[in-house]
Amino acid sequence: MKTRLFSTTIALGSSLLLQSSPALSADYPTRSIELVVGYGAGGGTDVCFRALAKAAEDELGETVVIENKPGAGSSLSISYLTRQKPDGYKVAALSTGAVLNQFLVPDIEYDVMEDLTPIAMVAQYQVGFLVREDSDMKSLDDVIEIAKKDPSAISYSTAGVGTPQHLTMEKLGEEVGAQWVHIPYKSGVEASTALARGDVEVMAQTAEWAPFVRDKRLKLLNVFTENRMEEFDYAPTLLEEGYDLVAPSILGLVGPHGMDEDIVKKIEEAFKVATEDDEYKKCAHNFGLKADFKNSSDFSDYIQNTIDKWAPVIKEMDLN
Repeated sequence: MKTRLFSTTIALGSSLLLQSSPALSADYPTRSIELVVGYGAGGGTDVCFRALAKAAEDELGETVVIENKPGAGSSLSISYLTRQKPDGYKVAALSTGAVLNQFLVPDIEYDVMEDLTPIAMVAQYQVGFLVREDSDMKSLDDVIEIAKKDPSAISYSTAGVGTPQHLTMEKLGEEVGAQWVHIPYKSGVEASTALARGDVEVMAQTAEWAPFVRDKRLKLLNVFTENRMEEFDYAPTLLEEGYDLVAPSILGLVGPHGMDEDIVKKIEEAFKVATEDDEYKKCAHNFGLKADFKNSSDFSDYIQNTIDKWAPVIKEMDLN
């Protein structure tokens, strides 16, 4: 009798839970949402996601609170996210470094395609290769020539291990037979400031450097994009230099695995509207982001395509 009563109670509870799920997703959100950013405050990812979050609030009807959890090329933030409930109240910015680090770091705590729910892609990073304005190195060839002669002569800054700029620099070094010393920082602004200060000789970094170039503290030599950047069209691509290299580029929004499809759709639509916001567009221009919105399904395909292309490359590279 007790067993039958217990089974009936469980069944009734499950039934009520199933019945309540559509209502819960229909009411979402009923409280503030935490958006985790895996880079330090003040960088392009942080500042532009703050602008996006503010604009998305108008569509969602609740506040979106930014929480910075920098470290390991943003992988720490994604590890944190995978341990949260998939109820739509904790989401995170997903960047290329967090995607590719799972093939670079042996003890990574997540699998991007298994442990996350892609919500929307909002932009692409655009990576540049820079020196100080007063540097004697005037071209990529100058840097390569020095690095070939002395492997310790060239140190370069990035926003972290496993970032697309880090991987592209190491792959370039392999192709040209040069070595350089990688100095990772927690944000693009820190990496740019390090170069401007003279702590490193060069930098490979997403375009948080744009204000530094505009005010003549830094000089852009090349870009790691498929085409030249519109504002800085004097800087040739690596493809134009004869190297078959384009840095992978992902900037989007994800949640933990198992999110309700209706909740995903609500967040996706709110951030699609947010990408048209003037403040976000201004931020994207300031930090050199390229507009590229993709819905949840297309974003998932884009992540998988990036993995398919770069995972074999990473496995072949000696980065230890």
